[in-house]
Parts: sequence; structure tokens; C-alpha cells
Amino acid sequence: MYRFIMSLMLVLPVSVFSALNYLQEDITNDTTWTIQDSPVYIYGNITVKNGATLTIMSGVEVYFMLVEGDGGFREGSELYIADGKLIAEGTQLLPVIFTSGGDIRSDGDWGCIAVEDDSVVNLNHCVIEYAKAGLIFWNLSSMSEMASSVNYCRIYHSSEVGILFYNSSPTINFNSIKNNRYGIQTQGLSSPTVNYNDICSNYSYNFRNLSGLNQDATSNWWGTTNINEIEAKIYDYYDNHNYGVVDYTPFLESSYFNEGGIGDKSLGWLRSIFVP
Repeated sequence: MYRFIMSLMLVLPVSVFSALNYLQEDITNDTTWTIQDSPVYIYGNITVKNGATLTIMSGVEVYFMLVEGDGGFREGSELYIADGKLIAEGTQLLPVIFTSGGDIRSDGDWGCIAVEDDSVVNLNHCVIEYAKAGLIFWNLSSMSEMASSVNYCRIYHSSEVGILFYNSSPTINFNSIKNNRYGIQTQGLSSPTVNYNDICSNYSYNFRNLSGLNQDATSNWWGTTNINEIEAKIYDYYDNHNYGVVDYTPFLESSYFNEGGIGDKSLGWLRSIFVP
């Protein structure tokens, strides 16, 4: 796909690219992408700023093209929310998809979706895949933490981390976070609300706490009910005393997430295990 788009750039006029929704400019006014605009191709770092709101409707596919040396949060094309708002409203049958624009998709093809300071993100029924870091929350204000949420999303195949929190504590519920190097990583003064998610099958750790604060990760499905297996995939105080404890009990005894779509499967059985 990448070679196809780049070859078109050489032979077609600029007016044709606008029809292809090939985006290279920042978003400074309220903008809505509908399924009629899909797919949208992002090349480089695109910033939502100046108080603008980017609204992405159900069924829209956003392809992040392969670039190098772009100087953003992570190398690769990125969507950066700085003094703005991102609303992605997918449905169970028609999710919003953020993915790689490469010919052959692989982990880490593009950078990330990053949200900073007073910006707000609301993601519902989305798929975020093949990024370096699926989502980054960076120095969110208390107002932004209260207003931001990520619900019923699938975050897969990130080469670094599915969701990174740095001095940020938004709400992350009812998601599937799998097949990333780290599922969730907390740093600085971060203590996000992380409940009723499937956080499992990540390659290194499912939850990596590099914050001095304790983390509430109760009522999640960890892919197993075996205490030793759960703890082996959590990095916290018990691995390095400089960091806080990840509290994972009580935990779900079965998957919360419906892989046939994006949404509630069941609460499963909630199991309370008290570990001395």
C-alpha cells in the first residue's frame, strides 16, 4: 500500500490527493471524518491543536504511513493531541481502526496516538494496532484525566507498549490489550483507573509499574487464574522497591471481552485472592 500511494504522488495532481484523504497538515479547526472519507492516510506527525476537535465516526479506517526521523514521541507517523480533543466513536460492528499503512503490517510500523496536557481523548469501540506505542497519555491535567476515557477498544501488536501513562491517570475500562511488548506501563505520578479489561498475552509484562505509586488493576482478566503466572507478568514493587505495588485482586476468572466484536462478553467470575 505504501509504494502504491507514493507512486501516485509522482504522477497525479494535488487535487487528486485531497480525494484520497492523504493528510500531512495539522488540524486547527473542528473536523469530522465519516465513513465516506475513509480510508484516511496520515503521513508524518499530525497535531490536533488550537482547541480543535477531531471526531472520527464508526467504520473509518486510519492508515499511518511509514516514515523515518520525524522527531515525534516515537519514530513513525503519529496523531498528536495538543490543546485539542479526539473523539473516535466506533460501534461493535463498525469500529474505528488505527493501523499501519505498510505493504506488510508488523509491530511498530508507526509511532503512536499521544495526548498531552489539557487535551482530551474519548475512544469507544476502536482498534489500535501495529504502533510502537498504541496510546500515550503525557502530563494530563486533572480536568483532562476526568474527561478522557478509553472503552471497548482493542490495542494489539505494539512493539513497545500498548498504553503508556506518564503523570496521567485517565479511565481505561472494558478493553482488550494483547500481543504488545508491555500491555500497560505507568510512570511518574500516574494512577489510572484500569478495570474490567483483558490484559494478557503480552510478550514481556502485562502491567509494568515504573511509578512510585500503587496501582489499582483489580477486576481484570490476566489470561489465567494461576497466581504465580499472573504475578510473573506484573512488574512492580516486588521486582524493584523504588516502585509501587500493582494490586490485581480481586481478578476476573474469565475473559470480559467479546472477541467476536468489541464489547461486553460477561463479567465472568470475580475472584478475590489475598496474597500474604
